[in-house]
Formats: sequence, structure tokens, C-alpha cells
Amino acid sequence: LSTLSTDLGQGMVSDRRSLTLAESLSLTDEARIVCESAPPYRIIHTNVAWKEACGFSFIEVAGKTCSVLQGEETQRAALETLSLALQQKRPVNVKLINYRKDGTPFLNSLHVAPVKGGSHFYGRFITAQPITNGSVAPREETPELNPVPEAPVSYVGKGGGRCQRRVSQAQLADMLESEDPYVLCSSEWPHVITHASPAWCEMCGYMAEEVEGLTNKILTGPDTDSEALASLLAHVRAEEPTVQTVWNYKKGGERFLNQVTVLPLYDESHELAAFASILKEVDSEDLAIDADAWRRLSAVLETQGPILDTPRREAAQALLGARAAVLRDLCNAKRRTQRDLGHVPSKHKEFADRALAELVRRLLGERPAAPGSEEEGAVWQRVAQILPARIATEVIDGRPPDMSPAAARAIIEETRRNA
Repeated sequence: LSTLSTDLGQGMVSDRRSLTLAESLSLTDEARIVCESAPPYRIIHTNVAWKEACGFSFIEVAGKTCSVLQGEETQRAALETLSLALQQKRPVNVKLINYRKDGTPFLNSLHVAPVKGGSHFYGRFITAQPITNGSVAPREETPELNPVPEAPVSYVGKGGGRCQRRVSQAQLADMLESEDPYVLCSSEWPHVITHASPAWCEMCGYMAEEVEGLTNKILTGPDTDSEALASLLAHVRAEEPTVQTVWNYKKGGERFLNQVTVLPLYDESHELAAFASILKEVDSEDLAIDADAWRRLSAVLETQGPILDTPRREAAQALLGARAAVLRDLCNAKRRTQRDLGHVPSKHKEFADRALAELVRRLLGERPAAPGSEEEGAVWQRVAQILPARIATEVIDGRPPDMSPAAARAIIEETRRNA
């Protein structure tokens, strides 16, 4: 077996065309892995078949490298062939000895190639044959899998010092860099889950392998609003982003209030590649403030929306859907997602909520109202100062846009009038 690294086919390329990123993430019985395109080529996706072949779950290897499969008998020549192909960003076939999580060696015939566009690499096991004749000793110790440190949520605005990739359409490749809890779903009905991020698995209690091939219905339950789900689906059919706040359920049955963002994702050819469902758990008490007023505004949007100009309708819909998260950012300095922004004291949360409601009222064309007191008026002015800086209109570090630039301008114009 020590001569396997020079076996026929080593380094030769199959005549299969390279997969797109969406295809590499799609459901298949093939053992698949997707890695970053730059050293150290960290793992960002594995499927059920890969877990069955290797014994590692996705959560165990996410953010690690494929060295978790290596051991004493893994051939250096094969690794060098693979490394050179990765550096040159070209497809390659290799045969090498790898090890399962339990230390069992297997002969791995592996095809590795860059996805179309070159944003990532994918690997597929052509064959994975256990070595049972005793010629290769089992690996005695499982490699230590230290958890990947969790990056804080960072919503970087235009003043950020880092170089950002900004695109007008949300890109599938960018979404895979996000630290948010999200799942990727196929672009075709019934939009089955093809990838679950580590943060999503931690939040919802499922293993990635458990939900592969299922739909987001696994999170629904008795209190999930069917009308909100219908609205989500309507936006999916129209390939439009949307935000809805619904009651969802974790694996153990625990109910949580979820501000879910559904985002169409595109490939390098600007073709629809997938949908992302991005979760954010919000406090139900934030939605209890003046709930009747917000329900009325939702009803007004349903009736008046069709006759409003598109930017104002989109802006009102975005604020209605993201109300809890916006209010939390405005009023809780410790939990704000954009820490460089100012905040409103938590004791004035009710005033801030009314300021947001007033903004929605004006976007919907209703007669302007006045604050109830001088103190409340000062809070309205503070909200008008902070809110425009919070809005993202482009994909930044995997964060989906809040709304289009035109909708953001509609909010900025109204906040100036509020101020």
C-alpha cells in the first residue's frame, strides 16, 4: 500500500466538468466536502454521505482542515500532489490512505476541483474502501478538534477600515462566509435544506445531517403564523428578499420568536443558485409594546401597499419585519449588533418604539402625529439620528442587505422630517 501514491490515475484529472458552488452543495449520495479557496482550505460544508464515509459530523469539522483524516500512513507524495493542484487552482485525482474518526484506515480515491468561478474547492469521494487486511494499522488517537472561536456579529458600515466585497445581489459564495445562523435551501420547490451553518445547528438543536433534504417546516409548530409563512413563500416565488417575525420551535420543542430573513442568492453568472433562511432570535417582550398599533400598521400595509411607490412600501415592510431587532439595537447598548452606533436609554424603549411606528405611518402616507411630550420628542430625534446609519443596502461580510438603496433613501427622507 505504500506504493499507492504512484498508482495509475494519481494526479490525472477526470473529464467531468467542474461543478458550480450550488451544485457542489446540492443533495447527492456522493460523499462531498466544500472548502475555502485559500490556505488553509478550511471546511465549510460536508454532507450525510461524507459523514457516513468518515465518521465525523459537520459540526465536528466545520472550520477545520482535511488534515483530520490524515495519519501515519497517509502518503506524503499524494498530499504534495493535492497541495500543488490547490495552489494552481486546478482539478486533480489522488489516491491516499485516510482514517475515519474511529481510527479505521481506508483507501480514498478522491477528486478535488475548484467550483465554477473559483470561489471554493469541492471534493468528492470516488471510492472509499476500508483497509481490513492488517497492512495499515488503525490510528490510535482521534485528532483533537478544538472548537472554532465564534466571531462576534459585525455589521460594518461604510466607515469600516477593512476591505469589503460589495455586490448588488446577494452571492451564494458570500453567504457561506457568514457567522449567522442560517440554512441554504435549493432554488427549486420544495426548497429543501442543502446546508446548515454551525450557528444554526447550535441555535436550533439539530445536526446538519439531520436536516439535509428536509424543509424549514421542521421549525414550525402550533403557534407559527400561517399568514407569515404564506408571505415568505410569496416572496420566494418572486425571488425577493423578505423579513418576517414568527414563532418557531427548536428540536426539543422549545418555542422561540424568530425574525427570519429569506434571501435569494445568486452565482457568478447572476443566476439564482439558492435561498438563505437567516434566523435571529428576538425578545417577545419587545413586540408586546403597543402591539395593537403595529398590527394596525401591518393591516394598512396590506391594503395600501399596492398603491404606494415601491421604495416606500419596501421600507415600511422592512421596518415592520425587523421591528424587534431594530428596537433592540436602538435601546440595548450591550446587545447592539453595530457597537459604534449611539443608543437610546432602555427606559425610553417605549418612546423609541413609537418613533419607529411613526416612521412607518409616514411611509404609508398617513397624517403625521406629534410626540406626546418634550421628552418623547427628544427620543424621536435621537432615533432619527441613529436609524439611517444602521441600514445596510449591500451585502457586507455575509450580512444580507436590509433593503434596497431606494428604500433606504425613503427612510432617510422621512427621518429628516421626523427630526
